[in-house]
Amino acid sequence: MSASPYSRRWPFCCNKSDVGFFRPAVHRVMPKNKTKKMRGLTTVEGLLIAAAFIIVGVIGLLTFQGMGKSAAQALRANAIATADRAGFDVTVEVLNGQLSGVMLAYAASGQQLSNPVTGTCIVSQGGSVRTGVQSNAINPPLVAGQSATCRFNVVALQAGTQYTYVIYAVDAQTGKTVQIAKGVVTVGIA
Repeated sequence: MSASPYSRRWPFCCNKSDVGFFRPAVHRVMPKNKTKKMRGLTTVEGLLIAAAFIIVGVIGLLTFQGMGKSAAQALRANAIATADRAGFDVTVEVLNGQLSGVMLAYAASGQQLSNPVTGTCIVSQGGSVRTGVQSNAINPPLVAGQSATCRFNVVALQAGTQYTYVIYAVDAQTGKTVQIAKGVVTVGIA
């Protein structure tokens, strides 16, 4: 007797006569999906991809190079302030960049700072000294190694009182005002 797929016994039936009613589905072999073979890149496609990488690299390099240049040219300066009852004396030395102005904001310790005020400066540039220069209009700007001492005559300060000050400088290249120093000073008796 030949073996037929219908000759097996089903678990839920006992004889061959019931098999016709519960005929199992004929298993068909499903064709496998044909996968497309990866083809190699043509010369033109390879060149386009290489060009894209080179362009992205050049743009990145120029961006980072520009960032370094702007950081290297940014204004950096040291400043120190002293105070007496008539006002503040501020000495500024440029370390990097160009400085075209100096301003001062101050207040008694614990109080809100005033708006920045201007004063008059003594500027030392190229071996010459200029006096009476407005602190917010130093022209030509100070460059690295040059300094200025500015006097800010303000409303009478009280002797023995602590004052908080912030010194601002104007970057001649960008026109931006940047904070270069902050501190506390006690007014002397003089």
